[in-house]
Amino acid sequence: MRFRGLTIALLAALSIAACGGHSSPNAPSPPPSDGGTGGTPTPPTPPSPAPTLGITRVLAFGDSMTEGTTQPPVAQFVPAFVNPPPPTGAGVSVSYPAKLQTLETTRYNTQTISVLNGGAAGNKAADDRDASRLAHYINATHPDVVLLMEGANDLNDIGAKPTPQQISALVSKTVDAMEDMVRDALGRNVPVFVATLPPQRAGGPRAGAATFLSQYNDALRAMAAKKGATLVDVNAQLPLDQIGADGLHPTEAGYDTLAKIFQDAIAAKWEQAPASLTAKR
Repeated sequence: MRFRGLTIALLAALSIAACGGHSSPNAPSPPPSDGGTGGTPTPPTPPSPAPTLGITRVLAFGDSMTEGTTQPPVAQFVPAFVNPPPPTGAGVSVSYPAKLQTLETTRYNTQTISVLNGGAAGNKAADDRDASRLAHYINATHPDVVLLMEGANDLNDIGAKPTPQQISALVSKTVDAMEDMVRDALGRNVPVFVATLPPQRAGGPRAGAATFLSQYNDALRAMAAKKGATLVDVNAQLPLDQIGADGLHPTEAGYDTLAKIFQDAIAAKWEQAPASLTAKR
């Protein structure tokens, strides 16, 4: 009888287990279904699509403020060769073209943007016009746009205590040289951004045009409008405290500002929204 009772008890226990009356303490818990800890991770947010630029090749042209001088050059000016070697890169790291190259590469990271430094310390607009340096560089580098900022050396060569007539004649001569270069570039179907000259710090050893710089910049604005060039008003956007002790050349912070000024001007004309954003409009 005792054996028969044990058998019946064992069968009853097995029946309860089969019906799910008790769970095994070692059974794994099902994964949560609400996306909490231990569930399927939330997918990362995809990066925002980058804008693009309608141009990819930029030629910056001018004098030492394009080449990247932060101190007055030691050597005396030596006239450029008629056919100097064309630029192959963005130049020294302190220069605004090199800084512009970095800005463009960072913003338009799906494209290859090239900024070429065609600056030559000591050069004058009249010299470059006469030597056709800009035309030579355009033919050699095939840019999509020219950033033209020059004329400071022409103006600063006026000497002490010039008369109003001398100032007016020099301003006209320099603007005429700039106009010839603009006409040449546009005639080759290359758009031109004409930049006003940065402010000069009066009293600095290289600031010979500080008192009449506005006269040149005003004439430059009129010329750019007449020729159909795009004006970039550097003078209005570069603070005087970013001009160095020589009164002429920007500090490195000034070159940072110059690069940003030109980047904004280029973006205003040629930046395109990402295709995915355009499609939603």
